[in-house]
Amino acid sequence: MAAPAPGLPHPFFRPPRTGAVPLLGPRELAHLLEGPTPPLLLDVRPLAERAIAHLPRDRHVPLESLPGSLGSLPRTEVLVAYDHLGFRARSAVEFLQARGFPLAAALEGGLDEYARVVDPAIARYSEDARGPDLVVRQIPRPESGCLAYFLADPVERVAVIVDPGIDPRPYAALLKEGAWRLAAIVETHTHADHLAGHAALHAATGAPISVSHRSPAAYPHAPLEDGSSLAFGREEIGVLETPGHTRDHLTLRVRDKIFTGDTLLLGSCGRTDLGDGSPDLLWESLEEKLLRLPPETEVYPAHYGPRHALPDRYVSTLGFEQPTREAFVAYMTEGWPPKPTDFDTIVRANLAR
Repeated sequence: MAAPAPGLPHPFFRPPRTGAVPLLGPRELAHLLEGPTPPLLLDVRPLAERAIAHLPRDRHVPLESLPGSLGSLPRTEVLVAYDHLGFRARSAVEFLQARGFPLAAALEGGLDEYARVVDPAIARYSEDARGPDLVVRQIPRPESGCLAYFLADPVERVAVIVDPGIDPRPYAALLKEGAWRLAAIVETHTHADHLAGHAALHAATGAPISVSHRSPAAYPHAPLEDGSSLAFGREEIGVLETPGHTRDHLTLRVRDKIFTGDTLLLGSCGRTDLGDGSPDLLWESLEEKLLRLPPETEVYPAHYGPRHALPDRYVSTLGFEQPTREAFVAYMTEGWPPKPTDFDTIVRANLAR
């Protein structure tokens, strides 16, 4: 949640290892594209993704076609590979650098972050990822840097809301607009940085509340445990117990997407030095649960933005968020600011309602 003291090693976003892929931020790329010698942009996504949106004056070379295209790429010019979230682009740059393209770099955060930071006119389809039978919508709260999630089956018009904010009106309006039936309200963990919205949303909709079976919550709720599932329409949420940030922490999995709460943020993890957290448990949750999933698994965290010393990105992939144990331990145990003064008050309120 809160940031560590400046100067701590960053264990995830730019892994501290020899040969790490060079990353170019969206604003850096925009500046280069406006200069006298713009880099060559390589879109390494499949054609179906490119058809939705792409950067101007780029070149489409799908990742699987890259080996056969090396002869047509300049070896002495800057090449910037990009995909939607960053995972394929890193793989492309690793491949290029190993084959004599020293100026290759990957666009940090992919097309999604570029659209948010530089050009909002570009379609950011991960924010409202509609498949033929699944809707995933992120609902950011800029004032707190928190993210709620709306998951739905568009055929049966059944939805689940994850980690709602205290004001139920945006969620009620969304449900009414799409004639959705709310099957459940799920909290990934007991929040300590903001008042949770499960009680207000339950009062407004009558939908049941689900939390971890480890939660000491006093309000009526349905308990979830490792390996259990929660159905909504023809879809279901798979439950992974991922204690560490809190003992009652859950990660929710829907198809190739995981909703990680504070277990895994983008480039960081939630603090473990508050309440009942444990860095050892958090590392076990990462190593034994999350990092065993496919690297292309999409990561949807509970926080974003400068309020939490995080990038203004809402989604990443497990392949992009790779920790090392040594850096993780240092990051989670050194230099954190004091516990917020209202921490215990917020926790008690969220457990009582």
